[in-house]
Amino acid sequence: MTETEPTPLPTTGLPALDDALASLDLTGPVSEHPAQLAQAVEAMQAALRNPQ
Repeated sequence: MTETEPTPLPTTGLPALDDALASLDLTGPVSEHPAQLAQAVEAMQAALRNPQ
């Protein structure tokens, strides 16, 4: 089996959203995924509510 290069993280230009996406780690237990995804969704919603 060969390892592939990791996919580069997307950047949005909005620091709070970029930080939230960078903090996602979906390699751990599936039971932790909903909380991490909820944090990223909240950051996205905040960015949409308060555009800069």
